[in-house]
Amino acid sequence: MPRPFMATAPRHLSRAFEFNVAVAHSLTQAAVPHLLKAGAEDGTTGAVINISSAVGRVAGRGYLAYGTAKAALAHYTRLAAADLAPKIRVNAIAVGAAATSALDIVLTDDTLRGQMEAVTPLGRIGDPQEIAATVVFLASPASGYMTGKILEVDGGIEQPNLDLGIPDL
Repeated sequence: MPRPFMATAPRHLSRAFEFNVAVAHSLTQAAVPHLLKAGAEDGTTGAVINISSAVGRVAGRGYLAYGTAKAALAHYTRLAAADLAPKIRVNAIAVGAAATSALDIVLTDDTLRGQMEAVTPLGRIGDPQEIAATVVFLASPASGYMTGKILEVDGGIEQPNLDLGIPDL
């Protein structure tokens, strides 16, 4: 949940880190034996795909806990890729605004949606199918020479495309 700097308690950072990084690590650890076994059987590399966020690389008010955790997940992806290579590839997608339930409030408010689309270089909200297609690419042999990479699927943004209206201190 976005919130101003002074309203972001250490517990908000801890929760965001737990949900975004610790859970990804637990899931990856659980998958490693299965990925290794499958690779040994068919001679392929396994693939781990983390879902990060554009807010992990761009700065905007109100995104302190979430953005910090997503930046940590992106770096976790690079570090895990180094640890698990060459048998398992680890990549991530830094997703921008996509038309999912997480954006219901924006998708149902024409003013908010218009504001987001106006500051997104591609002029629209992303389609979840575009994210899914990127996942399929990263899981496929077509990305077999990629590991430790963060693909930006964000409409071209270089700043958050939703101004939360948080005033100066």
